[in-house]
Amino acid sequence: MTYTIKNNCILCDSCQPQCPNGAIKSDTEQEGYWIDPTLCDGCPDLAVPRCVEACSVDSLIPLQPKKGRRKSSLLPPAIPNIFLNGKTTPFASSMVIWEACNFLAQRPPWQTEGDNPLFYARPVHRGRGELRFRLAMDPESKSPIPMPPDETTIAVAQFDIRAACIHLIFAAYAVTVDCPWEQEFVLNDQHIEKYLGLDKRKDLTKLDKLTLIKSLVHQSCQLLVALDWPRQGKVNAFSLGEQPVWHLIDTQYYFEEDSQGYRHLIGLSFTVKAGVWARHFLNKQDYRNQTAFYQYGTLPQSLLSEVMGSWQQHEGAIRLLLWLLFKLRLGGDHRLTIRTLLRIAYGETKVAEATTVRGTHKRLLKTFESDLETICNYGLRPLFDPDTYPSEIQPLWVRAAHIPDDVDAALDFWIDDAKQSQSLTDSAPKDKWQRLMNARILGFELSEHWQHTVRHRAPKRRQAPSAPRPERLSAGMIKAARQRHNFTQRALAERLGKSQSWVRDIENGRFSLSYHDQLLLRQTLTI
Repeated sequence: MTYTIKNNCILCDSCQPQCPNGAIKSDTEQEGYWIDPTLCDGCPDLAVPRCVEACSVDSLIPLQPKKGRRKSSLLPPAIPNIFLNGKTTPFASSMVIWEACNFLAQRPPWQTEGDNPLFYARPVHRGRGELRFRLAMDPESKSPIPMPPDETTIAVAQFDIRAACIHLIFAAYAVTVDCPWEQEFVLNDQHIEKYLGLDKRKDLTKLDKLTLIKSLVHQSCQLLVALDWPRQGKVNAFSLGEQPVWHLIDTQYYFEEDSQGYRHLIGLSFTVKAGVWARHFLNKQDYRNQTAFYQYGTLPQSLLSEVMGSWQQHEGAIRLLLWLLFKLRLGGDHRLTIRTLLRIAYGETKVAEATTVRGTHKRLLKTFESDLETICNYGLRPLFDPDTYPSEIQPLWVRAAHIPDDVDAALDFWIDDAKQSQSLTDSAPKDKWQRLMNARILGFELSEHWQHTVRHRAPKRRQAPSAPRPERLSAGMIKAARQRHNFTQRALAERLGKSQSWVRDIENGRFSLSYHDQLLLRQTLTI
């Protein structure tokens, strides 16, 4: 239960030192004290809270729940500055932002160096440079001090993966100003509720939402970064001392007093500024002069909603999605080994344990296939390598997706399946885990929102004119050629390295073929 201070306080200062959470604060506008309800927990381990026991005039009383849902005129208007189209928004996507997001989501292993505080180091450009992260004691301090090792270990264990969403929102706001390392931006709890979908949560009280938002903001602002960056093109090498990734300049509290004299917290606003890293990685002016970088990508709002909705049941899938947001932006070949995906989703320790401890790989494999299905349902459909990741070791939900919806087609499917050496209902091979550790995913079929996140390569120089391309294949031509070869849709899909649903959609004319797929079909069906 949260407590509050009545007007009969005599300012004896006996309660403030007793609070273990630092919830009792001095009022800067008038003489007195106030209790931060986002920090006060009522000392649940004690029959009488420490502050109540120390008060000689009974000035501290339980804060009664706020009644009613009327909106207050004290809150500033919440006009959104990002996601203006309701779907996507630009955001800063440099290596500093990427690694900070990985840190918040994956909690990577810490390193030690003598008696110095724990740190996380990430080499860049094949070891020619390095990013180094630590945690700050107080995110609101103007001169942040690194956290001691014992406190760092506890703080990292309590990190909430949803803080990565706040980190990405800050990265989106940083793009909206011209000089983010100098200019501040302000957002309040109503903005964050809207971006994260908390405004639709009826099971949380207003105080619960404000407490969660403040905690996530503080976690994302605790990161300190120091970096050594090598020369890259015309941009000279540079080094930056330890500075916050995000400066939390100020936190504004909005209170409203009810008819009984109780002051209720109804809103929060945060003033934030990007760290010095933005001068080198988010600098429009110097980018034009080729002396700095301006690195940005596209952030889908659906990703934030997916993180907020699935972070408890599918934490591994959320880690992969946050990592793929940056990985896919690089463009080019997206081939990924399953070992890499397992390491990103569950950490090196769990992967090593599954490889060495008997029986543990079964649980990890089941979790991975479930998380992969979550990613597919979200809109990133994995493309399995037919050589290293054939159908017999693919997840059951992938093979079950080949079952047609039509009754007659489904009957033909099961008749054809019974003739196969590996039926859909057969158990997986005994060496599935060993083969999976060497398997690859060729990439992902991206949803409409995620297609904007991929950076397209610059076109190559024009070469000599090539031979004219053949006529485009129609759905009828493909179906007729398949029937001429007596191929079922499943048989053709296996020869093409595609899914049966892909062949069915092509024959129904649901989407057009790429030039590469047309060549593959012509070679397979001799068209």
